[in-house]
Amino acid sequence: MDPAESDIHVQAQNLEVVVVAKGFVARGWFPYFNLSDCADLLHSTLEHCGKGCQPHFGHCESTSKKSSGSGYPIGDGAYPNVQSGCVPCEGQSGSLPYCGADIYTNNYEFTPKTCRTVYYTFQITEGTISPDGVPRKALLVNGQMPGPTIEANWGDTVVVTVTNGLGNNGTSLHFHGLRQLYNNEYDGVPSLTQCPIAPGDTMTYEFVLTNYGTSWWHSHAGIQTWDGIFGPLIVHGPTSKEYDVDAGTILMQDWSHATVDSMYHAAEDAINGGPQTMDTGLINGMNVWGGDKEDYATGKRFELETKFEPGKTYLFRLINGAIQSTYKFQIDGHKLEVINMDFTAIKPYTTNILNVNIGQRYMVLVKADQTPGSYWMRAENQEACAKSTQGKDIKGIVRYVDASDATPTTTPHEYEEDECVDEPYASLVPINKMNAAEHDLEFEYDVIVKGDGRNLYRWWLNFTTFSSELGNPTVLSYIDNNTIPNVPGPLLIDVPNLGEWIYIVLESAIPLPHPIHLHGHDFLVLAQGEGNYTHGETPVNFENPPRRDTVLLPGAGHLLIAWKSDNPGSWLLHCHIGWHTSMGFALQVLEAKDMIKDTIKDAGMMGYTCRKWNEWVSWIDYRQLDSGV
Repeated sequence: MDPAESDIHVQAQNLEVVVVAKGFVARGWFPYFNLSDCADLLHSTLEHCGKGCQPHFGHCESTSKKSSGSGYPIGDGAYPNVQSGCVPCEGQSGSLPYCGADIYTNNYEFTPKTCRTVYYTFQITEGTISPDGVPRKALLVNGQMPGPTIEANWGDTVVVTVTNGLGNNGTSLHFHGLRQLYNNEYDGVPSLTQCPIAPGDTMTYEFVLTNYGTSWWHSHAGIQTWDGIFGPLIVHGPTSKEYDVDAGTILMQDWSHATVDSMYHAAEDAINGGPQTMDTGLINGMNVWGGDKEDYATGKRFELETKFEPGKTYLFRLINGAIQSTYKFQIDGHKLEVINMDFTAIKPYTTNILNVNIGQRYMVLVKADQTPGSYWMRAENQEACAKSTQGKDIKGIVRYVDASDATPTTTPHEYEEDECVDEPYASLVPINKMNAAEHDLEFEYDVIVKGDGRNLYRWWLNFTTFSSELGNPTVLSYIDNNTIPNVPGPLLIDVPNLGEWIYIVLESAIPLPHPIHLHGHDFLVLAQGEGNYTHGETPVNFENPPRRDTVLLPGAGHLLIAWKSDNPGSWLLHCHIGWHTSMGFALQVLEAKDMIKDTIKDAGMMGYTCRKWNEWVSWIDYRQLDSGV
């Protein structure tokens, strides 16, 4: 986008150029820095570093050297930086954008060498917003919810600098579904890979995009995500079918008029509390409260900016960012052709309604083949999973070109009943085949929930609930003194070697499903169903099973997942219902621990972040009240 044709302007200071779009710092040209030009002050703001210097990975570094080369536009008028001295696609078989790779290229073995780095600056603050017309306090990123979209190409490097402007809590960022290959230190999980970023402090995350598709980034500190610290993440890459227009992300979330932080004590109260009822849901941060009658409704429906042109095909990127809600997504009258789940390209299949569980993403194609007009887009909460007062009135609007701005009157595709299910197992067939080998290590966990000695609900795996220490993360402890914090106890799985197949069996007699998410890997879904898992009797699929990073453990059912250890680090496996993670439904996989130290790029930043956190904790007498993840 040409800045002259938009509301984007550019600010230049000390040879740094920052693109400012629609009132918030987005991303732009930044140089690579020379550490020798500045003192290593370990400060966290540009002002502290002094003129001609700025923070970079916990250090003050020079802004005087700007790399050469031209970038390419990827949205909001921003351009990435071309890495000095790097030759795009060098040693690879094609040219940019993907260096000859296509949908059939194995992205576990190949990453395009793009030589491009994209920069973002995020400021986390508190504020008041009214996404459905009802004002309430929230946590904001660059003054908005959802936060800015991180957007880049497969193979690009992304650098995200995060400043914690909260007055009373730490924070972090996790980039959901990214493998962070040999890059565990930037996975963003307090207690495992870092300490929380202390109030007033800054941390920079840097990673290469080794997989592609659609996802989201979010806080991994307590339940901050669902008070507002999250946003979309788009990694452009090949697709299995062509389309005309990328219509962007559709981020679905549940919403309450009280902060989820204020609801947490009731959720964990084992005597008078329990499951919570959310008020409503939002699509891309918008909805109405009270229906469509002008005399009492507040707020505004999300309306797709792209107008449908008859005959064209549109790509939608669906994300469920809810704390507890499962959605059935549809666009009235239109079919959805599913081409990607999480970060895995799949053989296309067609459906009218798509089941999207918490943390999951789908990419779907929609053809504009209906009578031109205005149509409802629906994300209906499934009451069988979790309660929501206005759960069937979470809607947006899709309009054809030249359609009026009238409220749609279209009718939905019907379904029999509310249900907590994944998409049909047989429909989720990866294009790049991967088979499971026999297990080297297998672990089995029974899932229960019960009160602890304080009458607070906790989730237990094999009678242990997960806990950790915010000020003593696993990775830092191990690289500093070769010790592992013993707080997680038996919920720490030690996988000493690479190349081993790890099998995890989860079973639950409780009729409540759980979306299970693994960091640092995609897993193969070998078995999923009702009842217990029985070795030798339960059907297991080893031949190109669904491969993803978030899957549903059915209520009163079982789940068998497997992955090959290929990524040194401390990786979290957890339920993605926000309440449940904080209440201990998690375990830690310590993979190839003797190799972790060699993967660390900036131990100084890791140590500095923990020093600042522990200083702040000691100053305010902070008490950790949840699992730490």
